[in-house]
Amino acid sequence: MIPQAVNIEFSQGHINKVFVALTSTDEELRNYFSKYIHNEYDDDLSERLYYLDIAEIARFLVDKVEMEQTIFFQDLFAQIEVILSKCDSYVDELVVFGLFESIQNNCSHRATDYYYSFDKWLHPISKQKWDGLIDRWEGEDWRDKGIDS
Repeated sequence: MIPQAVNIEFSQGHINKVFVALTSTDEELRNYFSKYIHNEYDDDLSERLYYLDIAEIARFLVDKVEMEQTIFFQDLFAQIEVILSKCDSYVDELVVFGLFESIQNNCSHRATDYYYSFDKWLHPISKQKWDGLIDRWEGEDWRDKGIDS
């Protein structure tokens, strides 16, 4: 088990820092998300729904996988690893149950294999949490099927 972060940089009290970090890795993502925030909230962020916001990022990412436009994914998932290594439990759950679960759910309705197709970008903490999320929903039998099944 990976220990909880000691030096917390990403917390519920400063949640926008998480979204800035996530969207900072790609200009198109940053512009897309900024437009989404404007359209969704008309720039009134007092009633923001963070799980819906992060799910919007997930949809964008799955679209990029399908279009094979993943050049920024290495930087994005490196940033996700930093967030997960320096966050409180709220942000951890937002990334795992918001971002990762939304990516996996979106992939399950499309041609993208969520079991292994993201492995090339996942780092140790994110890989453990990604796989743990699948285990939570499906048990561990999927691990026996392997990549070539």
